[in-house]
Amino acid sequence: MHCRILLALLLGLLSPGLEAKKCSVNENEQSSVTYLLRQMVNSYNPNDIPNPSILLALRLARDHSLTTEKEMIKQLKEDAVSRVQNNVTFSSGTVALYVLALQASCDDPQNVSALNSSVNLVQLLQKKYNDELENIQHHSSPITNYYQLGLDVLALCLQNVSVNISALLVPTCEARQYTYGSQFSVDTASVAVLGLTCVKARKDLSEAEKKKVRCSVCCLVKKILNKGASCGVIGNIYSTGLAMQALSVSDECYSRPLWNCNKTLQKVLREIPLSTFDNPMAASQITPSLEGKTYLDVRGKTCAADQDNLTISTTVPPTTSPPANITVTYTVVDGVNNTFNNSIIITVPLGSTFLTVMQKAQASNNNTFSFTVTPSSWGPYVTSVHGLAASDSERTYWQLLSGSNPLMQGVGDYKPLDGENLVVKLSTY
Repeated sequence: MHCRILLALLLGLLSPGLEAKKCSVNENEQSSVTYLLRQMVNSYNPNDIPNPSILLALRLARDHSLTTEKEMIKQLKEDAVSRVQNNVTFSSGTVALYVLALQASCDDPQNVSALNSSVNLVQLLQKKYNDELENIQHHSSPITNYYQLGLDVLALCLQNVSVNISALLVPTCEARQYTYGSQFSVDTASVAVLGLTCVKARKDLSEAEKKKVRCSVCCLVKKILNKGASCGVIGNIYSTGLAMQALSVSDECYSRPLWNCNKTLQKVLREIPLSTFDNPMAASQITPSLEGKTYLDVRGKTCAADQDNLTISTTVPPTTSPPANITVTYTVVDGVNNTFNNSIIITVPLGSTFLTVMQKAQASNNNTFSFTVTPSSWGPYVTSVHGLAASDSERTYWQLLSGSNPLMQGVGDYKPLDGENLVVKLSTY
């Protein structure tokens, strides 16, 4: 369908009283947000690599632990300067998140001072983004991925930098750059919608350019809505937070019946007591939406009125007395070259993670079940098994499954059940 026709149809669905509105938790539901904020605050470790997504979410929240947030800001600035000074890997999307987190902290990302030096992260981001565009021109793909490009555009736009957005536009709704493997990526499209929405508001855009941006936004919104489930989840539970942000700023593209924000909100709230968002990174991507905020709100953020009212103490939910141990089947499979397929029965304490199962299997038979993991903002992820490493150039990765079902949680978060069949499989994307 041609983009202009799609835009006309989507706009035609709107009628007075049906415009989409931001939704957020009420005062009685605020305790759920408080729980997630505490998860993020308590995850802070001065010896770890800083996580700008967590700081960004904390800064957009209503309630604050200002002492911890100030320590996180200091850590972020020192890490940024150190990376630049020592030429440490600093991807464009990571720089963009640092810029967003500092802007949300009322700190100037164009003058980041620490360790007796200073760097201009906005200038650095411009260079890295231009390098991404150049790589697309010569190799048909960015250095990183389109999720990071969406963050780049968003951060640069919020810093009032004019930016080439051609790579994000989808004038015929053929959103090939928004797929991961063969699947449409709700996360990537949602970040792009936020970035394009910021660009659309710029005064230096011509009407023709604004129409192209609106058209692309509505194309992406249509695809995001198509990934919505009847329960309110959009894509999967972990992409839902970013999707809520995107849909809340693009109400010109759909009518309210196409998305029930309150149903999505209530589904998320029901998941919080189930520990679905206990991973601090997962918490960081859902909390802004719960409070009716988006990453676009960093531009209008003021810090003088922030209240230091978030206590760090946590309330441990009551637990029953389950069996002491569980037994699972653990399998490692080369699903690409078919060189091995090995299984072992493992017994671990109830509440153990997938990673614990892997560690016990390795201790039992290091030759067959050896593995390596690499830290990330989402926690550890598997990089090799049985001496076979995943490869970006060959587009392979180690997939976690329960039986034949892919897991949404990472190896450090997923807690298996008694009798479950856990699989780590080399797969392609």
